[in-house]
Amino acid sequence: SRFEKAFGEAALRLVNKRQLADYLSVSQTTVGRMADRGDLPKPLRLGPNVVRWDLQKIDGFIDSFSEASGYDDPDLMLMKERRK
Repeated sequence: SRFEKAFGEAALRLVNKRQLADYLSVSQTTVGRMADRGDLPKPLRLGPNVVRWDLQKIDGFIDSFSEASGYDDPDLMLMKERRK
């Protein structure tokens, strides 16, 4: 795609909302809700209608999440469990 040609290998790490939802095994609505609450790393705005999340940042965010932190968001707990 033009996106992959323009961004090279970095494009392989960058995903749109649908792809992120599939990756996390949640709905696009859940991704939007989590993004609105600030529960996900901020996406990159690559253009007026192009928003992408960096999977490395997403993985790091989920991996750093722990129940011991006192943060008990059910969406994050479910995502962490599904990634095992």
